[in-house]
Amino acid sequence: MQSKEVLDNNMSQTQIKPGNALSQSKPVVEVKAVTWDKDSHGLFDYENSYYDMRKFQIAKPVVIGRNKNEINCWSKNQNFSENERRETEFLLSISQNHEDRSKFSVDVPGQFRNHEQFPVRHNYLIVRSLKCKDGRNQRGYSLHPGEIIKLGRVEYRVREIKIRKPNGNGNEFEVLTTEEEAYDCMSGLPNDEVFDATKQALENQNDPSLTCRYCFQRDTSDDMMENLLINPCDCKGSSGMVHLMCLMNWIQYKIISKNNNNIATYSWKKLQCEVCTKNWPRSVCFQNQVRSLISVEKPEFPYIILEKQSTDSTTNLKANSLSLIVPSEDAPIKLGRGHQCDLRISDISVSRIHAFLKFENNRFLIFDNDSKFGTLIKLNKPYQVMTDKAAVQIGRTVFTFVLKYSKSSRNQQSALKDDKKN
Repeated sequence: MQSKEVLDNNMSQTQIKPGNALSQSKPVVEVKAVTWDKDSHGLFDYENSYYDMRKFQIAKPVVIGRNKNEINCWSKNQNFSENERRETEFLLSISQNHEDRSKFSVDVPGQFRNHEQFPVRHNYLIVRSLKCKDGRNQRGYSLHPGEIIKLGRVEYRVREIKIRKPNGNGNEFEVLTTEEEAYDCMSGLPNDEVFDATKQALENQNDPSLTCRYCFQRDTSDDMMENLLINPCDCKGSSGMVHLMCLMNWIQYKIISKNNNNIATYSWKKLQCEVCTKNWPRSVCFQNQVRSLISVEKPEFPYIILEKQSTDSTTNLKANSLSLIVPSEDAPIKLGRGHQCDLRISDISVSRIHAFLKFENNRFLIFDNDSKFGTLIKLNKPYQVMTDKAAVQIGRTVFTFVLKYSKSSRNQQSALKDDKKN
């Protein structure tokens, strides 16, 4: 069924107070599913007006899937036949809080498994769907370390944020970083971005014959951390030993840095051992101290570091550039493909001025600039459905969710109400 539909992401806000008649009604989630008929790199064209659209209500936990362009939903307890699993691409699931039945949430991928021909797709929150109370202007999305921003088909990871301390005097700052590095180092869990050198470095201290393969010396610095002799690659024997400081200097030669008024960009192609071709780690941990192998000059005032995720499957690199962005007081930071942008992204799926980055109320906020393929945030935890509209994109389908309270007994008795639009 083809229907002409322009996405309406205006927000409607309902105040629910104790004792209100609405609060005693049965909560339901109103869902609008809009599917683009083209499957292009998991993108959704927000400028196109022709989609397949379906509306329905949810009053219990469900799984939602797509068969070609048709959207269907089933109870989480549904048993699927092998043929149904093979022909259906399961997109997302919605859970309901057992203690508070008025709370619904969109689950992150992993709650269900697709057939091998349908890989599990990630859920992305659509930034332009987050509106202010006026229902027109965007309120922006507040960025946090570890989150993934998707502009077209290009992804950036928020690596680090520096803001003013909430209870400080205005001149005190705190640095917020991803928790993954410290967590993996302390726990000893394998992580190819963090190399735990504690055990190896302590063992190498007792072998005076070992030398660095770059400087051919045993000691090179008075700093214990920089003087560590480690082997973070797959090279065997003494040929794999290298000082941490020598490795940092070697990596720095491989990095190309560019600066403009507000952004410093550090990019690289391959950061790997020239002998065994194993990728170098991003950080080295020794006795709970973490040292980054990529040196970035950081200012004393607020900034945000975005890490561009690599799409080159031949190198297995997770990232190939870092951009340190210092906010401007006069104008927002422009992200896009055009020459007028502060952070230029050379990809055809990115609009000329795709998004804006602002620093307001001690937060870094990202706004979409009505881009063709949208500005998205990858969901890494369940997203609670609220009385304000919010939209989630999974591949070429966009779901708009809003929590409402049914007023009629007919709605209260309906677990799933189909409201297809002809």
